[in-house]
Amino acid sequence: MTSFTVTSTQTAAGALNYFNGFHDGFMKRIVIESQDRMEEDRGQTCTGLFDVEIDFAHYNYADGAAPFHPYNQIVRADFRNVQDILADFHVGYLGHTVISLSIANASRRRAGQVVIGRMVAPEECLGLRLGRHYYVENERRYELRESQLFTFTDAVFEEQPAVLSGRL
Repeated sequence: MTSFTVTSTQTAAGALNYFNGFHDGFMKRIVIESQDRMEEDRGQTCTGLFDVEIDFAHYNYADGAAPFHPYNQIVRADFRNVQDILADFHVGYLGHTVISLSIANASRRRAGQVVIGRMVAPEECLGLRLGRHYYVENERRYELRESQLFTFTDAVFEEQPAVLSGRL
C-alpha cells in the first residue's frame, strides 16, 4: 500500500499527483476528533486543535491495476493539528464529487493563544482546499468553486487494504 507523509506543499504535490487530485472521488467518511481532554483533577485542557480523518472513495489514478486501482479503493487521509474547520456541504453542490483537492501554504493563530492588546506571530501551516461543482440556480449553470476546508500541520495519505475498502 502506498503512503505519503505531507509536511509541505512540495510533499503534498507528490501525494496529490499520485492520487490524481482525487478527481471523481468522494468523501466516504469524515471523522473530527478533538485533542481536548479531561484531567484527573477534573479540570479541562482545551487545545483548540482537532485531528481529522477522511476516507476518500477513489480509483482514478494511474499507478494501479490496469489501468486503475480496484473500483472500491479507499485512500485514508489523517490530518493532524487541525484548526479553522469550515465544511460547506449545502445543497448547491453537485453531490460530494471531488473535482480537485489541493494543499496550499497558510497561516493561522497558534492554538490556545488568547492575547488581548498585542500582536502574536502567526503559525505557518497548510490549508486543505476542495474544488467542486456548484449549481447557480438563478443562472441555471454550474461553476467550479474551491473552498478551504481547514488548516493543518501535517498529514498522511495511505491506500487501505482491500478488506477495509469492501465497506463501499
